[in-house]
This record gives sequence, structure tokens and C-alpha cells, in this order.
Amino acid sequence: MGKIKSICVLDSGCDLASRIERRTSALKAPELADLLGLGKTAIYDLAKRGGIPHYRVAGSIRLDPATTAAWLRNREVAFPEKKAA
Repeated sequence: MGKIKSICVLDSGCDLASRIERRTSALKAPELADLLGLGKTAIYDLAKRGGIPHYRVAGSIRLDPATTAAWLRNREVAFPEKKAA
């Protein structure tokens, strides 16, 4: 499977969620897995457990780019601020 071409300009501050959101077609599980650096099985497992919003179409899963980007943003973990010594 080929790699997904980024449509973000490097200096635009384009994070992963924004790159996903700019997609114009539904994502397949292996495509999202490539973007997240996961195995496709991890995406299928998330979908099976209801851990990621998706559509089931003729036995396949498809992920809406906007919904997937929002899902990803909701899971962002900020680093705690260091306490002043």
C-alpha cells in the first residue's frame, strides 16, 4: 500500500489531526494505521470495541476524516508544566 501524500505546507503548523481533517474521502483502516504508526489490527480492534467512530459498509470500516480528527484531538495529552524550583 502506498503512503498517503501530505497536503500540508511544512510551515503551516499542520498537526496530524489537521492533516487527517483535510482529506476529501473516507479513510480506510490501513490508511489511518499508517498515519498513526499503528498496525491495521489496532484500528480494527478499536472499531470493534467502539473506541473510534466509524462506518461499517459491506463488511469494511470507513472513517470520516472530520470525525476522526476530532476523535484524535480529544485524546491529546498535554505535558504537565514543570514546577519552578
